[in-house]
Amino acid sequence: MRSRKRVHATVGTGAASAGLAVLTVLGLAHSGAVAQAVGGERAGGATQDSAARVAALRTRLASAQTRVGRIDDINEIENLQGSYGYYTDKMLWDEIIDLFADDGTLEIGPSGVYVGKEGIRRYLYSLSGGKQGPLEGVLNDHFQLQPIVTVASDGLSAKARWRLFLMTGVSGSGSGGNWGEGTYENEYVKQDGRWKISKLHWYATFVVPYEGGWLNTNKQAIADYAMGKGVQPDRPPSETYEPYPGVYVPPFHYKNPVSGQ
Repeated sequence: MRSRKRVHATVGTGAASAGLAVLTVLGLAHSGAVAQAVGGERAGGATQDSAARVAALRTRLASAQTRVGRIDDINEIENLQGSYGYYTDKMLWDEIIDLFADDGTLEIGPSGVYVGKEGIRRYLYSLSGGKQGPLEGVLNDHFQLQPIVTVASDGLSAKARWRLFLMTGVSGSGSGGNWGEGTYENEYVKQDGRWKISKLHWYATFVVPYEGGWLNTNKQAIADYAMGKGVQPDRPPSETYEPYPGVYVPPFHYKNPVSGQ
């Protein structure tokens, strides 16, 4: 999994261990407050102050539990997307298909939209001549980088922005291979307690030959990388835009974390 472990979300950042520590402290405090309240009853009735402390601690405990749950969600989504990158590296298409919801969609640059597991399967297998698994002499590395994950308030859906850096090539083909870059704006859904990809959309910035790099951009190279081979998408591309050296910013799914705009 080529993802750098950075946690971002509208619910804040942190580590699961820290969250568990918060829960432990709050739990102990809650137990102490309850014991104090019971003791007060035995001494002649719980005071209003003790009851208020118990209510406040219960509120804090519920908030901490929600926060820890969101941190777990973010970690699972990062692992899910990182797994997608690793499986793509080795063209393990069936493993990738398992990561998607039944009605999930996939759109790679100008490829058009492939819908559902069968549509995604049709596209992926076309890229490797109907075969699955690594091919001798073929490099297909896909680094999943720079995640910003936003989990919905109900904890059942999420969105994430990622950066893809790719290196592809065929040994002995006479070329130094290709590299490329672009941005994902993806969506995820939690089903039966597991996160799945509901929408994978990669916006291509460039795909260029190693020799000369991004000084030698060519839109055809993006098409050669992204288009299905001998198959048709279920829907046309959802957006049209000019890749580099054109200027296009894929819409951000999140607000500025400082200004809120």
